[in-house]
Amino acid sequence: MMGYLYMILSLICFAFIGIFAKIADSRGCKPSAVYTLAYGWSLLFGAIFVVLFRNADFRVPIVVYAIALPFGVASVIAGIVFLSGIRYGKISTSWLIINLSAAIPAVGSIILYHEQVSARKIAVVALAIVSVFLLWKDKQSDEAKHDAIGRVEETV
Repeated sequence: MMGYLYMILSLICFAFIGIFAKIADSRGCKPSAVYTLAYGWSLLFGAIFVVLFRNADFRVPIVVYAIALPFGVASVIAGIVFLSGIRYGKISTSWLIINLSAAIPAVGSIILYHEQVSARKIAVVALAIVSVFLLWKDKQSDEAKHDAIGRVEETV
């Protein structure tokens, strides 16, 4: 039961990240400032969590630092690049592509951890690839329409 609760809470929180990214973009916020403040607040709430639920035990094995450092670096780079990139496209397309990136760890899990590959998993990865292709075609179509409108306006 707790697994479902965590999954739903994760889904909701990740959805809010996309919503907040769009709000930040529409208000002209600098991506680096947004993510610097976001990670500052994350640090504060993480510390509060440890104090309240872990009896202020901040000790962790050294391997946690070895994992957390590249995790944090990748996360902040991804956030800044994502927020910078949505200025050049639709949030819906950008957010779908970010979520489709889940196919990379799925394939990695199959290769590195020898997870069993079922027809369902193969279908999901294949559909993710098809989705990216269709999003790319949609973007091309939008750009062609935009260019056509621009040419019509120039001739008028």
